[in-house]
Amino acid sequence: MASRLELEEEELSDLLDLFLKTTASELIELQSALKEKDARAAENMAHSMKGAAGILGLQEVHDASQRIETAARTNRLEGIEADIWIIKEKLEMITDALKRGS
Repeated sequence: MASRLELEEEELSDLLDLFLKTTASELIELQSALKEKDARAAENMAHSMKGAAGILGLQEVHDASQRIETAARTNRLEGIEADIWIIKEKLEMITDALKRGS
């Protein structure tokens, strides 16, 4: 991944750490927006996560975020819990990989 992004390993680690922190915060905001049935806020959070994941090549996070974004855009907020679960699972996997690599 580091070579594809033309980064040193330490730079990639720092970037992934920032992604994890930002995405964790965005997930909290997304879940709050869903609870409040605020489709626009949910769409914005999903769009942000989708973009960051896409840049990093985290395809499953990107795809799940895109599905959430599309659902929120059409105000279909129910049934997206599976995609939130996918994102959380992938974030945990990245966190574990970073811990093992340190």
